[in-house]
Amino acid sequence: MQRLKKILLHEYVLVFLFCFAAIQGPAFTLMDNYDQSECIDCQTYQGIAQFRFNQSPVRRYRPIVPMAASAVYHVLGPIFRKLQPAGFKGDFSLALSFLLVNSILLAIWGVLIYRFCKDYGIAPIPSLIGLLVMLSCRWTPYIAGAALVDSLYCIVLALALLGIREKNSKFTLWAIFLGPFAKESFIFIAPLIFFFSHIAKPKLLIYFILSGILVFGFRYLYDHFAGFPAGSGLAADVYHFTYVEENLQKLFSFHGVYDILSNPAVWLIAPLLALWLVPGFKAALKQRMEWYMLFFMAAILVHMLLSGFLERMFYLAMPLLCMVTALAIDEGRKQYFASEK
Repeated sequence: MQRLKKILLHEYVLVFLFCFAAIQGPAFTLMDNYDQSECIDCQTYQGIAQFRFNQSPVRRYRPIVPMAASAVYHVLGPIFRKLQPAGFKGDFSLALSFLLVNSILLAIWGVLIYRFCKDYGIAPIPSLIGLLVMLSCRWTPYIAGAALVDSLYCIVLALALLGIREKNSKFTLWAIFLGPFAKESFIFIAPLIFFFSHIAKPKLLIYFILSGILVFGFRYLYDHFAGFPAGSGLAADVYHFTYVEENLQKLFSFHGVYDILSNPAVWLIAPLLALWLVPGFKAALKQRMEWYMLFFMAAILVHMLLSGFLERMFYLAMPLLCMVTALAIDEGRKQYFASEK
């Protein structure tokens, strides 16, 4: 019991449980009211989870989350079916399986963001408040409650950032080998890892080559056994470049800026007020800004321009958005609460 108590009261376990609890309600509400049959992405991943592999060449090579949901579905599906609300559209058991997997993954992402904030000397409570930027974002219940795979890619990005910040080889390797299976756009994060990781470049090159062999071997076998033309997936990926012109126009429009800033939403007030009212915030922010962050945001911009959902890809920048917000709150705490003492 003492060992179990020690595990349950561990800081990161408590943060995980906090994130999981915060995500569950909004995610279930979205799942219960959102017709996933109208979403092509959801239909693709649900199809893979049901071993129907004749799917979109853009999304069919992302098997980890669908297979995890499939495992939950085959174990707990009969129980989930007894819980199905009246009037639910689609397979409730499968939808709930995706919700469970995605909620767990996003809760892990929350722990990694919290750790990222603390890595920059931010106190635990402000770090936890900064984490609310992600937990209260409108995209969080959507990614958790729908049959999507964004949650795993979020973890990959957090591992890449922590691997650079902490010089953590394990995190870096997890990012390198999980990334290509999470999303093909990991190719734009790979240079960030290569140039800013502490791992020697020759070793990194070997790891990336091995990762490439694994992912392209998987894609080849997938196409071969499913009867698809070789290279059809690559051609579909290249098609994303047709979105660039439209997304550039949206990026510089009022509605586009509004959509992007709706990710942090009202939490933007914290850093803006800190710039105005907290004398030390600007210096603290400048001290913590590192070159890899600039390259990370450039990679996120590329994700945005190549996506059909500009604002959804900006959601990937949450580790930095949460850290800046947490820093603003922490510096305000030092400035005003310390002075009161």
